[in-house]
Amino acid sequence: MRPRFFAKFLIFLFLVAVALWHPIAAAAEQNTAVPTKASAAESEPTDVLQKALDRIAEQRAQIRSLEQRKHGKQEAFKKILEKRLDRATLELLDLGIAYAERVAAQPKSAQDLIAHRDSAGDILTEHYRLGLKTIADIRAAISLPAEDLSGAQLTAVYVDILESQELVNGIAKDLVENLELSQQLEIASEQQEQTLKTTVDDIAVARSILLEIETQQNKILGARMKVAPDDTELKSKFAVVNKSLKQLAGNFSTLLDLMDGLTMDTNFYREQILNATGTISADTAEIGVVKDLLVGWGNSLWTLLIEDGPDLLFKALLLALIILLALKLGNLLKKLVEKGIESSQLQVSELLRRMIVSMVRNLVVILGVLIALSQMGISLGPLLAGFGIIGFVIGFALQDSLSNFASGFMILIYRPYDVGDIIESGGMVGRVNNMSFVNTTIITFDNQNIIIPNSKIWNDVIKNVTSQTHRRVDMAFGIAYSDNIEKAETVLMQILKDHDKILNEPEPIVKLHELGESSVNFIVRPWVLKEDYWEVYWDVTRTVKLKFDESGLSIPFPQRDVHLYPQGSRVD
Repeated sequence: MRPRFFAKFLIFLFLVAVALWHPIAAAAEQNTAVPTKASAAESEPTDVLQKALDRIAEQRAQIRSLEQRKHGKQEAFKKILEKRLDRATLELLDLGIAYAERVAAQPKSAQDLIAHRDSAGDILTEHYRLGLKTIADIRAAISLPAEDLSGAQLTAVYVDILESQELVNGIAKDLVENLELSQQLEIASEQQEQTLKTTVDDIAVARSILLEIETQQNKILGARMKVAPDDTELKSKFAVVNKSLKQLAGNFSTLLDLMDGLTMDTNFYREQILNATGTISADTAEIGVVKDLLVGWGNSLWTLLIEDGPDLLFKALLLALIILLALKLGNLLKKLVEKGIESSQLQVSELLRRMIVSMVRNLVVILGVLIALSQMGISLGPLLAGFGIIGFVIGFALQDSLSNFASGFMILIYRPYDVGDIIESGGMVGRVNNMSFVNTTIITFDNQNIIIPNSKIWNDVIKNVTSQTHRRVDMAFGIAYSDNIEKAETVLMQILKDHDKILNEPEPIVKLHELGESSVNFIVRPWVLKEDYWEVYWDVTRTVKLKFDESGLSIPFPQRDVHLYPQGSRVD
């Protein structure tokens, strides 16, 4: 696939907006009145202009001194002196421009400034030739980096190239201003303007070629990094080239601004910068660039559809087919695992059963999706690494949920309860309806749905009422002190023996328990299956009342003896 085309398509609307906005902004800029230096300046004193001339003379002397020093020096010292000489030349050109601007701003009628106008013309002419020569010397000294250089060596080479380009930009800017001032002083020629345009165009062509070479090198290093992502030296070189590519594009954009001032066509170069960096800026968002990009990208998109359309369609169908098969296979394995667990003799909890079934299905689906993505040409390494980072962030943000998950895992291992059990924990009593790794859902006896976090259950006392197959029903009944104790024991035991859901083993218990305040109390404790608990409890309680009535046994209620004493009597 070619994701670059899709990235370009996403900024299509932005480019259209720029195309519509640019003519309006340009018209507004043309209508804005900007005062010229000549109109704003006031008459300069002659001594100020003379000081500017003296400063130019001092700078020329410094340049001659640097030229003399570099002869006979070693190569390393010579290169340093040449850089200093180039910077000194740029400073000289700046001084000449500043002087010529002051002279050009003076009224032509000033007779005492005739000599300075002549000097300004001579300086501009001389500096124009000097600037062209310096640019040629700097460009001749620039060398492209070799492919076998290390990251550190590449850095040194690019620093030298970028510094040279910045010097050339500064000198070219001075040459453009030199031409404008020469035109104001009426000493410029058409040949001078044409020479400057040719020089700047040559610089632009050289930078365009260099930018193209570095763009290709950046792509090659990026492709090699996908093959060997752990190569430290390769990472270093890729970082250096990538950073330098943006800086080269920035220096190129500065030169293109100067070309715009000379009314030269820069659309092709700005489009190249945009393609190389992938960044839209005010410099690259020219109307011509936008049109060329839209046409070029439209042609590329059409070519992509014609050449790669069938392949993309086949891959999309293959992606959908693999995912569909993964879903079908996942559901089939889910059913097989469910049946296998149900038919096996393994005693597993409902939570564990659901976890195994869900895990089997989800693993199959995930593997299917990964296989499908690999068939589409998507690298799985960065994708899995991204999932790892996302998982770390989510885990850090959901610490409480992870605590519930850990508690759910402990419940899975120790199985203190299961779905269908009646439990008492976390201040709630009810039947377990659903279990997950995060929470447990219980239904209370009055049919309320309660969701309790697993951490609250695990950190509390868990009372599982139905964990055992047998339960003892604890009941207590009382008779009057005047009733026959043996008769009451016989009646109670017979009631237990006659009930078909009371177990013979363990043997039921009927014992005289205590002599209460108003009754003689018996404990009645039969054993039943856990599902028969409440039925036996209610049946025995009803039957005891009926049988006691038939047998003449009474169930007394609390009584109190109240003694009344006459007023004034004394109680010892």
